[in-house]
Amino acid sequence: MRTVNPPIWLMYLVFVPRRSALTRRALWYATAFVVLAALVDITDFDRLNAFAVHHLQPLAGGNGHPQMRAWTEVLISPGSPMIAAIVIAVAAMCLVAQRRPRAAAAWPAALVAALVVEVVSKLVVGQHRSGVWHGFGLTFDSSFPSGHMLRAILITGAVAAVIPALRGALVVWCAAVAVCLLINGWHLPTDIAGGILAGMALYYFAQAFSLTPRTAASPSSSSPRAGTVAPVPDSPGTYGSR
Repeated sequence: MRTVNPPIWLMYLVFVPRRSALTRRALWYATAFVVLAALVDITDFDRLNAFAVHHLQPLAGGNGHPQMRAWTEVLISPGSPMIAAIVIAVAAMCLVAQRRPRAAAAWPAALVAALVVEVVSKLVVGQHRSGVWHGFGLTFDSSFPSGHMLRAILITGAVAAVIPALRGALVVWCAAVAVCLLINGWHLPTDIAGGILAGMALYYFAQAFSLTPRTAASPSSSSPRAGTVAPVPDSPGTYGSR
C-alpha cells in the first residue's frame, strides 16, 4: 500500500483559511467574554442572579435530596483543577504517541491560560451576590467565571482530539455540568456563561494552534491520518502493498 499525500499547495490552500476561521471564532468568544465581564462588574445582572438564587438552585445550601446532590457533584468533579490537569496531561501523552506534537502542547497550554483567566477575572470582577471563595491559595469575593465550566470545555476538546467519537457524549456532559453548577448553587448564571465564553475562546485557540497543513487537508482535522493514506491499485482491479 502506497501513501498518497495531497499536494503541498493544496494542503496550504485549505490550511490557511481553516486556521484563520478558528482564530476568528476564538477572538469572537474572547471579546464576548470581556464584554460580559465588564457588564457583570458594572451591573452585576442583579435581577437575573436574584431570580436564579431564589428559583433555580433547589440543591443549594444543603437542600434537596442528598443522593441527588452527590450525583451532581460527581458529574461536576472532573472539572476540578487537579482532575482536569490529569485528564489533559493523559490526553497530551496520547497525542504525542499519535505524533501530533502541536496538539499535545496546545491543550495543556490552554489549561494554563484558563487558570490565569479564572484567577485574574475573580480578582478584578466585582460581584454582590457571590459568596467568599477560597482557591489557589487566594480568597475571592467573586465567582466569575466558573472555572469548572471552563475546564470542562477544555477536557472535552482534549479528549475529543484523541478520540473524536467521544465528542458528542462529552458535549452532553458539558451541558450537564452547566445545569449542575446552577442547581447546586455553586455558580450564578453569569458565572456559567462566562465560563462557557472563556472556555470556547481557549478551545478554538487550541484548535487553531493544533492545526497543521496535513490535518487541514484531511476530511477530519481531529484525525491526523484520515484522508492521507489510500490504497493504490497495482494493476486493474487489484490492490497490493508496496
